Amino acid sequence: MARSAFLVAFVLVGVAVLASAEAPPEVTISYVTYMGSGCKYDNTNWVLSNDYKTVTFIFGGMVASTDASLAEKRKACQMSFNMIYPDGWSVSLGQATGRGFAEIGEESAGIYESHYYFSGQTGTAMIERKIQGAFTGSFEFTDYFLTLVWSECNNAPNLNIKVVVRVDGKKATMALDSADTKFQLIFNLQWKRCA
Repeated sequence: MARSAFLVAFVLVGVAVLASAEAPPEVTISYVTYMGSGCKYDNTNWVLSNDYKTVTFIFGGMVASTDASLAEKRKACQMSFNMIYPDGWSVSLGQATGRGFAEIGEESAGIYESHYYFSGQTGTAMIERKIQGAFTGSFEFTDYFLTLVWSECNNAPNLNIKVVVRVDGKKATMALDSADTKFQLIFNLQWKRCA
């Protein structure tokens, strides 16, 4: 299976917290950096929407497979978002929806993980989804981060997200790609006012 790109759409949406639909009046992303075995500058593109609420990444090479070298069994991308929003707010990621393709043999598995943390702060939140073989086809999962890490008030630190795709066993391929624009990771932001 040859898959060439990986699409990550981060939808920056205010989510109700404590039965409130409040969110900051404006959120922007001033810059984004990224690096890793699944996202190189020569095969990666990103686009920020006009309303500054969605950034779409297209990564080449975010395919993990047991068919190649040991290094090809794990692909990763580390992204850092410089977010700007008004003082008086704190933000956290609540859930992630992932869609992709996997071809997993018997007694093998494909795994993808998402981790996030804020620069200069302690605490990392993580979700993990494991697909056990035998399985062949597209997948879609929505997972909630079990631990919420909130940004410090009146600080607006960089939001850092790491995505990992890996395979275990004798025969497995897991692709988070956009050859047909079907793979997406959508992260929802939760907002709360600082006390």
